[in-house]
Amino acid sequence: MVDNVALPLRIAGTPEGELRKNTRELLSWVGLGQHLEALPATLSGGQQQRVAIARAVIGRPNLLLADEPTGNVDDRSAVRLMHLFEELNRLGTTVVIATHNEALVGRFRHRQLRIEDGQLRAAEPLAAPA
Repeated sequence: MVDNVALPLRIAGTPEGELRKNTRELLSWVGLGQHLEALPATLSGGQQQRVAIARAVIGRPNLLLADEPTGNVDDRSAVRLMHLFEELNRLGTTVVIATHNEALVGRFRHRQLRIEDGQLRAAEPLAAPA
């Protein structure tokens, strides 16, 4: 799994030691630190989703388009992933997330666009939870 997630860094020419360190840290952060050498077929759907997200963000892209990134994970992991996306955004990545999970989105104060009856609608973020 480490090699799978590290691929974008390897392609970018990141030194092997730095590549391994960064990959292991990110996998631990997304809750997969105990599965570093696991093969994809041995992982659950939610774990595979977290591997895919880790691979997508490891190189700190300028733009991240995420379609239902939390769809296959438990609520705790979903919130953790949303915090990861927030941190990427703070570091300069434009993050666009498509989701049906209004309860999850409501926990975060970010601009939202909604599609209702085939029409795109701007919506203000919900008030921050108490």
